[in-house]
Amino acid sequence: MKNRKKKTIVIVIILCIAILIWLMNSLQYDFLQDDVLFFELFSSLRQSENEFDNLSEKNDLLNDEMIKTGSTTNLVQQSSKMQNGNNMEFIFDVEYKNTKLEDINLLDTVDNKTLVYEKIAPGTSGNFDIVLKSNQQLNYKIGFESQNQKPTNLQFYTSENPQRYKTLEELGETLNGTILPNEEDVVHICWEWCYETNGETDAQDTLDVKTIQEYNFLIYVQGE
Repeated sequence: MKNRKKKTIVIVIILCIAILIWLMNSLQYDFLQDDVLFFELFSSLRQSENEFDNLSEKNDLLNDEMIKTGSTTNLVQQSSKMQNGNNMEFIFDVEYKNTKLEDINLLDTVDNKTLVYEKIAPGTSGNFDIVLKSNQQLNYKIGFESQNQKPTNLQFYTSENPQRYKTLEELGETLNGTILPNEEDVVHICWEWCYETNGETDAQDTLDVKTIQEYNFLIYVQGE
């Protein structure tokens, strides 16, 4: 009887030890699983952070390059246009070392009184304003870039200087100045397609009317 009791006690002790060992192994496994999950989550977060940093660095480099080259992007292109009575205004917020661009169709600036068949033609004329704004004192330059061939006898000038220029690019070489903080500088550009001047120009006008439907150009403003 006593021997049977002893055997029972030994068996119970062995079972308790076995259960204790199983519990310890199970808890240790759970801890290890938690550690693995935490490590995977931490690694994922670090990878995302590194990717974000790399993307931000690439964007900064790209933005710097765009500013240097004057590329037309939403970042650099901070200009707008509005109709002021019969006059079209192109408004530029000038910043240091930053080029602003605006794509223009000359037809948008035509004087309706001279418009012929909804297109520019000999005898048409027009004008537009380049409005410059800045929150600091800056020197500026205004330039132009033709996007397609212009009519040969189309001429450009400003309200302050009646001298006629054959191209906007030539006119742009004369357009520079200084803008004061929180003030506006307005440059009034005029254009005219003269006609019936002489036989040679009339023949050229006839050819241009047939081949040139519209004239598009870029305005850009550089702060310095």
